[in-house]
Amino acid sequence: MRICSWNINGLRSLRQPLQSVLEQLNCDIICFQETKVTRQALAEAYARIDGYHTFYSWSRLRSGYSGVAIFCKTSLTPIHAEEGLAGKLHTNLEDGLGGEYSTMDENDLLAIDREGRAITTEHELEDGTSLVIINVYCPRVDPDKPERLTYKLNFYAALEQRARYFLERGCRVIIVGDFNVSHKPIDTCDPGEDLDYFNSSPSRLWFSKLISDNIFIDTFRYLHPDQREAYTCWETLSSARVNNYGVRIDYIIGDGTVSKSHLVDCQHRTEVESSDHCPIVAEFNFVLKDRTLSKPPSICTKFWSEFKGTQMKLSQFMVKTKRAREDEIEIDSEKKEQIEEIIMITNEKVIQNDKSSEKTSSTQSKILVKPALKKVKSGQSSLFQHFIRSSQTNTSSTAESKPKEPEVVDITPSAVVDEKPKKTTTWNQIFRPPTPPPLCNGHKEHCVIRQVKDTSSVNWGRYFYVCSRANGASNNPQARCDHFQWKEIKKKSPSE
Repeated sequence: MRICSWNINGLRSLRQPLQSVLEQLNCDIICFQETKVTRQALAEAYARIDGYHTFYSWSRLRSGYSGVAIFCKTSLTPIHAEEGLAGKLHTNLEDGLGGEYSTMDENDLLAIDREGRAITTEHELEDGTSLVIINVYCPRVDPDKPERLTYKLNFYAALEQRARYFLERGCRVIIVGDFNVSHKPIDTCDPGEDLDYFNSSPSRLWFSKLISDNIFIDTFRYLHPDQREAYTCWETLSSARVNNYGVRIDYIIGDGTVSKSHLVDCQHRTEVESSDHCPIVAEFNFVLKDRTLSKPPSICTKFWSEFKGTQMKLSQFMVKTKRAREDEIEIDSEKKEQIEEIIMITNEKVIQNDKSSEKTSSTQSKILVKPALKKVKSGQSSLFQHFIRSSQTNTSSTAESKPKEPEVVDITPSAVVDEKPKKTTTWNQIFRPPTPPPLCNGHKEHCVIRQVKDTSSVNWGRYFYVCSRANGASNNPQARCDHFQWKEIKKKSPSE
């Protein structure tokens, strides 16, 4: 079985149709993060895919934000599926996954699920054991919002409790997704000089606790413990992917039994683009039970009212429909006789009207037919005449056909003539070419302009120049140099 995890940074950002993307990934279970779609904005092309069952979770708070999805091949139809981690979005599911969170507040659990950051499916292995796939998009901490760190740690705690609950049930567990944390200094391009500060991050401390004692295992590091520059995310603005200057924040985490006994391979598909993240693909040697003919769980998108045909769509009102034929209309015998009688009377009246109309047709035609209107030449010129060059006019044409030369009328008032001539502005002053950007110190190439986006900074909104090359390591001569220069704002003089 092959499973894929990929933060796609928006379904609409995919450069190919979704069906083609799934075929290119060539996996049995494909997990997307940051889909950025809601149920209202989800098109049928993304909801119903040939050969797959689809499951979505979306943000209830705002559109174009977070969201996760799982695509399972029909042969791997889940036996259970659930949106969120706490199960607070669908309380009446008969095919839910169960479980309780006795140590967490109900409001915190509801807040975790409302952002659309998790979805879970349970599959049946050939030996009867259950395999649970948890797809997560963990929150990012905003420095300006300290409450988001509390939310992130609550999310981590709920995820860990959920995973341990399935282990206690005897299930095999795989957690995939964007964890928004680089675990060790080897997992980031710039860990900083203070490694103690780096390792003391609350997110890293939780991650280290999760994979301690081999209860859960980072599958990539289990197979490639010393591989450096194995990144999964790069900054788009600075084109850092060109120099592989990024971080590893996307993981496939398996429980100890899965990772040690069934893990075959785990690779980063860096050649697949269209997102600031790359896909991660892991292969396991266990076999799932064939459930091609089984019914998928109730939250599958094929059961949504807008996709199963029970709800009329706007497009259906725009399609022409055939009128019912007379022989297809079921009517009783009495009504049928009445209709036939009405048809006979109307046919007789039509015949009489046709005969009378033939007599008067000749006279009426004289009155109705009107002579064709003559085109009257207008003195107004057409728009096309303004685009004809004077040198292309035919000199052999008559004097009447030649266009008259325009009269020049002096509309300047006499009072203005007596005044002193004012200073005129030339076209060169109005359309002044922009000042070229300065050259960077390292490569002597033109810089690019950027703007300070941090609203808490005293320089918020100011523009500055930096090297135009892609970001990279400091010892890489082909990477961006350290040139920095503020853009000076030129004040206009009173004479201008």
